[in-house]
This record gives sequence, structure tokens and C-alpha cells, in this order.
Amino acid sequence: MPMQKSQLHRLMRIAALLKENRYPNSETLVKEFRRIAVEEELEIDCGKKTILRDMKVLEHEFNCPLAFDRARNGYYLKHHGWDFIAPALLDENEMLAAVIGARIAEEIFPSPLKNKIRNAVDYLLQNNNPDFLDTANMESLSILSGLYANIDPEIFQTLFQGWQTNHCVKIAYADWQGEVTERIIEPHTLVFFNNSWYTKAFCHLKNQPRTFALRRIKKAELLKSDFEPNKEIISSVNPDDFLGFEKIKNVKLHAASYALDRLKSSPLHTHQIIHDDGTVEIPAVAKEVLFPFILSQEGNVRILEPADLKTELKSKLQKMLADC
Repeated sequence: MPMQKSQLHRLMRIAALLKENRYPNSETLVKEFRRIAVEEELEIDCGKKTILRDMKVLEHEFNCPLAFDRARNGYYLKHHGWDFIAPALLDENEMLAAVIGARIAEEIFPSPLKNKIRNAVDYLLQNNNPDFLDTANMESLSILSGLYANIDPEIFQTLFQGWQTNHCVKIAYADWQGEVTERIIEPHTLVFFNNSWYTKAFCHLKNQPRTFALRRIKKAELLKSDFEPNKEIISSVNPDDFLGFEKIKNVKLHAASYALDRLKSSPLHTHQIIHDDGTVEIPAVAKEVLFPFILSQEGNVRILEPADLKTELKSKLQKMLADC
């Protein structure tokens, strides 16, 4: 049964008194909890019936070797090998964060990690009874930008463990042409980007940082050799330069209102500038990002500068039309 914080505080105090051989009883505990409520401002004040219920909880739910000594008129432990393992009790905001985190994990993490996160939150819910669960239907909390690319669970778990423990990983990696090479990498980061998982790692084969898509890893083996986290590699993970495409600098576009709304919600660069007349200044952007965006806007966006970029896009469009 979910436990309230006030009850946990009482159980912890009772367990401490039992450990100290203080022989508490319901009358002395009522007085003690009243004192604590005043001096420590804890909601712990209660009556004798509540104390008796707490004693049963300790005995039956926490396997406390409890006994009552009539001569001393108090409870004691039949043996001192028992420890009170207190469950973690969280406040409403902490539980809300945990429950929402579990819902997100179910969408973006592959098994078995998402199952571990879900089980951890389920355990917290066994010992907590947050009020928001009375009205909130958590099934209606949806994350539509979830994990679309299939990733082998064992491969993900190996990369996750390498990232978590700072150990190198030996991988068999297929490039975009399907050619497979063996590499030893240091997984300094794990990144969920555009509905796929990546690691920005130091590649021993190329002797430089490289970004690897986890969906292209065919095999993964955790190695005994470890590494020191590289702050430069970690800090280099940002939405403007994550995939490492070559950038075109000082791009200027003109966009209709529909496209401007899209650019505001999904910027092509974190420092882009949108003017009142619909002109958009972008410090740097890759063609692999810009061209698909322009095509998706169905004529609502056109390139103003640089001229050669405009010419290149026009050439690609003409080729597409010729192939139709």
C-alpha cells in the first residue's frame, strides 16, 4: 500500500528507538511525536491507534522482529540483526517528474533500458500516492517524436554501458554505402537527435572525434580499457553542428508567413534572425539540412543569398523534373 511521508517519519523514529533499546510504547510515542511536531515542524502528530497500526506495519511489511515486554511496558527487538530499509518518498513535483520521465523513456529508449526505468518508477509508485494520479490519465500523455529506427537492444545496452562507465567499445560499423569496418571507440556522448540515437565518440581508427548512428552498428563489444571524458567532444554536441556536415555561411532566405512559423518552432540555426519583411538570416547551415527544408515548404521559401547556392538548388530541381 502506498505510504505517506508522515507515516514514514514515524516508522523511522520508532525503528531508531527500538535499536536504542528505549522500549517505546503507544503512550510514550504519542508524546514523542507531539514534541517532534512542535520542535521540528513535521506532520508526525498522531494518536494511540495510529501507533498500533504503525507497529503492525513494521512487523508485517518490514519483517521487524518485534516483541512486547510487559515488565518494561514497551516494545523491543528480539534480535538486532534487523535493519529498517526505508522506501524513498518523493513529493508531488518529484513524482510528476519521475512519471513523465518514464513515459518519455518508453518512447525513445529501446529495451531493456526503458523497462528498467519503468520498473524503477513503478517501485516508487508502490510507496507513494501522488494526488495528480487521481485525475491525470498518463496514457493520454503522448510523445509522437519517438524512436523510429530499430536498434538491437544488446548493442544499445553495450554502448550505454560504455558511455555510463567510461569504457571503450569495439564496434562493427556500416557506413551509408554499407561498407563495414571494425573500430574501437570511446563513447563520450549519447545523443537522441531527429528520432534516432547517436554517439559522438573518439574513433581510434581515424584518431579523431566521429559521430556514429547506433542503427548502423552491427556488433558491439564492451572492452576493459577505459577513457577520460573529453569536455570538448561533449560540449561540441549542439543542434547547429551535430552531424558534422559542411556548412554554407551567411545564408539569406525569404519566407512566407507559413514557413516563418515553422522556422520559429524549428530553427535552422540557433542564432538565425527573422525580420518583419520575412527575410531570414542564417549564420551557417548545411545543404543537407537546408534543401530538404525548402522543398518541404512547397514554394513558400526562396534563397536570396548566396547566388551560387540558389543556382545549385535550381539545378537540382531541374534534374528532378527531368527525371519525372
